[in-house]
Amino acid sequence: MKRTILYIVMAFIVIVVVLVVAFAANWKGKNVLDGPTDSKFSNLVVNALNGAVSASIPEKFNGNYLDWKEVIPEAQILIDNFDDIKSEVNMLLGELDSIPEFDKIDAHQNNLANSDNKKWKTFFFKFYDEYNEENCKKCPKTASLLKQLPLDLAMFSIMEKGKVLIPHEGPWRGLLRLHLGVDIPSGAKITVDGKDYYWKEKELVLFDDTYTHSVTNPNGTRVVLFMDLKRKHIPSVFHKIASMAGKDYFNRVNKKLEENASQ
Repeated sequence: MKRTILYIVMAFIVIVVVLVVAFAANWKGKNVLDGPTDSKFSNLVVNALNGAVSASIPEKFNGNYLDWKEVIPEAQILIDNFDDIKSEVNMLLGELDSIPEFDKIDAHQNNLANSDNKKWKTFFFKFYDEYNEENCKKCPKTASLLKQLPLDLAMFSIMEKGKVLIPHEGPWRGLLRLHLGVDIPSGAKITVDGKDYYWKEKELVLFDDTYTHSVTNPNGTRVVLFMDLKRKHIPSVFHKIASMAGKDYFNRVNKKLEENASQ
């Protein structure tokens, strides 16, 4: 009897391992151990989840750009209160030297952020954890709006004139990315899976950042309110597992945020 139970347990483990590797290998055909964290096991888990998520996404939510009004209609409050957001951005731009470059907060962004000699700065409200209250105090109206939305990440993304982001892909398909154009010079655009979108002030755009995307900003300082939100139409357990897999990474970045915000 004990031997039978042992065989069943071993068979179950083998099946789970095979499924994990199969889903991971199915995710864009990439190395199953490559990913956003320093742990190969965590990367294997995230890649397996991406494969599983891809298989479970309803067709209407499976594409490069999505209709934000269908996914997060409550984001309308950002448009309705755009003037307050723009006013706080103008205040931040007057203190631009004190805002850190993205790779100084998140070392994983080093190659992307430094692919040219132009700066990409970020003012974080939230990075996959609790809100950074020191930064929220500096932009209280924007922070109050963000806290009314189901967001995992929120920041002002500030790019100087001439900045280019080379083609790249996000690591986790359980998230969607939402941008609000706040201060947009002519010609500033993002290209997602070959389709261009030119940012516009007071306009929202929602996309899946696991598609290859790139950015060009030829004519002036560009500011967008940059947000991540969980996909609602996949099993919640996927989000919990992904959060556990990225916990150490999230903790390191939030520690950097706290150090910077307290200066």
